[in-house]
Amino acid sequence: MRKPPFHKSVGNAIRGVIWMLKSERNFQLEVLALAINLFLIIFLKLQTADAALILLVCFAVLSLEILNTCVEKICDIIQPEFDERIKVIKDIAAAAVLLMAFASVLVGVLVYWKYLF
Repeated sequence: MRKPPFHKSVGNAIRGVIWMLKSERNFQLEVLALAINLFLIIFLKLQTADAALILLVCFAVLSLEILNTCVEKICDIIQPEFDERIKVIKDIAAAAVLLMAFASVLVGVLVYWKYLF
């Protein structure tokens, strides 16, 4: 199978982000957090390195949320009925998002602290 042209691959990826925005509440909340951080970066005039760090952890959370949703959707196709093994897989994928979200809060506190106090 031939690979699609680059612009079609980008279009597919954008459709994936739009689907996430329309369908996944946690992704919506995380995008809201990104928007708040973008505002704070501008309002507090963060240094470039600090802004980059904040953006990096924000996009890491969003990326892990997308991967978590992929794992959940694949698991639902493989086993539509409840299965304890599938539950463990889904819980582990969700744990990855939780850990990154926790890390992003810690990074936020460490970065924003010097600008607020």
